[in-house]
Amino acid sequence: MRDKNRIKEFRFFKKMTQDDNYLLTNIWPARISKIERGIFRPTSKEKKLLSKALKTPIGEIFPEA
Repeated sequence: MRDKNRIKEFRFFKKMTQDDNYLLTNIWPARISKIERGIFRPTSKEKKLLSKALKTPIGEIFPEA
């Protein structure tokens, strides 16, 4: 089952690319893509990094968190 998250949605509204996220989080764009698509589950550290980069609370990006 794929995990639901809103990373791509928040990136879109903030006009950020996966490369922009990489520069802020040091998470490879390929991994970000797989997390966005629900193929990989992000670690708690990755959730915190993505939340900080997107300037959005973790619970809004990852509703199950």
